[in-house]
Amino acid sequence: MDSSFINHPATLIAFGVFVGVFSGLMGLGGGAVMIPIMVLAFGLTQTQAHGTSLAAMIPPVTLPAVIRYYQQVNPDGSRNVDLRFAGFMAIGILVGSFFGAALANKLPKDELKLVFGFILVYVAGYTIFSYFGSQHVGRSAILSAILGVVAVGMFLAVKWIDGPAPRPEMTLPLSPK
Repeated sequence: MDSSFINHPATLIAFGVFVGVFSGLMGLGGGAVMIPIMVLAFGLTQTQAHGTSLAAMIPPVTLPAVIRYYQQVNPDGSRNVDLRFAGFMAIGILVGSFFGAALANKLPKDELKLVFGFILVYVAGYTIFSYFGSQHVGRSAILSAILGVVAVGMFLAVKWIDGPAPRPEMTLPLSPK
């Protein structure tokens, strides 16, 4: 694909609109859809996609979505945002995201991709199994963990069947004689 098209501001804004709709609809930060697309379509490394998605999401994802959720008043008078709860969680996220980013920068990009993929499998499973209601939260978490273990098992089986990954051949530059 033409890189001038992919890196064009209009393309990036359209991609941002897609991610924003996804984030607002799903209540997710957008990384679940943004990171794979940045790696596959935009050619970023896994680590670059993680850092770029975090940088892109700082102001636009949180503020408009929080305002819209907070504006909604439920029939019982409650709101869809608990500011006290969110504030205390934000303190933990502030600390945790710093250390998570440090860890992500230390992991080789292929291992980071695996961690991200397995987390997506768990989140997808939890989302699917939570369809049956909040009274089954424990069951949803357990089934999702089992799904994650199955995914890890399948990965290890494929890795074992395929054998070690081929290493790229090193070519030495020809020196003039």
